[in-house]
Amino acid sequence: MDSQIKTESLQEFYQRTNQPVPFDLADEASAGHFNVNHSTSIARRSPYNRRDYYKICLSEGNAQGKSMLRYHNDEIVLDSPCLIFTNPSVPASIENSCSTISRYYCLFNNRFIDGIIRPDIKYSCALFNPTLHPVIKLSEEERDRLHIYFDQMQELMATGYPFKWEMIRNLLLLLIHEGIRLQQGKLLQPTLINDRVVNAFFHLLNQQFPVVSAEHSLKLLTPSDFSEQLHIHVNHLNSVVKKHTGKTTRALIHERVISEAKTLLSNTEWNVSEIAYALGFDYPSHFNKYFRQATSLSPMEYRANKARALTHDL
Repeated sequence: MDSQIKTESLQEFYQRTNQPVPFDLADEASAGHFNVNHSTSIARRSPYNRRDYYKICLSEGNAQGKSMLRYHNDEIVLDSPCLIFTNPSVPASIENSCSTISRYYCLFNNRFIDGIIRPDIKYSCALFNPTLHPVIKLSEEERDRLHIYFDQMQELMATGYPFKWEMIRNLLLLLIHEGIRLQQGKLLQPTLINDRVVNAFFHLLNQQFPVVSAEHSLKLLTPSDFSEQLHIHVNHLNSVVKKHTGKTTRALIHERVISEAKTLLSNTEWNVSEIAYALGFDYPSHFNKYFRQATSLSPMEYRANKARALTHDL
């Protein structure tokens, strides 16, 4: 059983956008890959994919027409300057009916940033935490300030300076921090979490996704499952998670499972039993009850509603 939601590689991204595949991607042992560019796109729809790389976009917001980010089960209109952080595990697509739209973007793989970003910072950034909103609206002043980071990264890419990659990593970190700071100020997102237990919990939780096969179904489904893996008492796990996130451990697990269930129902041809087993349920009837309690719909009703909505949009 294969997922119908494709995962696009960096090589495939370059081929799809008619760009030469950088030579460093031919070497699987490469220390990492990074690129930055400015694009002016015509009306089009990008593939609805997961990715094996990270991407940050800065949208100018001066286009005439409609531009929309389809992200997981949400449709987010991009009608003003904004910074877009898309998590690789979340299916996403940008649909643009504008005659032209101007964007900066940078993309990089995990090897490029491995070990340089603290877990608490990752939790606070939508690029790494799929539960956060991916779009941060900007004023023109904020947009112009963020342009500087992209311009500087582009300038460094063109130089032969031997330590340019360290400088680019520092600029990338600044861009990530700017996004967190702006998002917290505008949307009142949670403050940075500097707790080893909570960060370890989120690492284990996110490590299970995306679900690609019932043969590798979810194994950690309850707070006790996670506490055993972390070698701590479940009451301590529940206490610190609630303290730092405002939500219970069970609620965070539930949100992630339901979110993945919606993705699989909307974007694959798996039957409900296959989805139930992939998500770690012993019986499809248990999954049906679990899903209905969260959404007031059965899995088949949810799938039918999404199909009708898609047909209407077309």
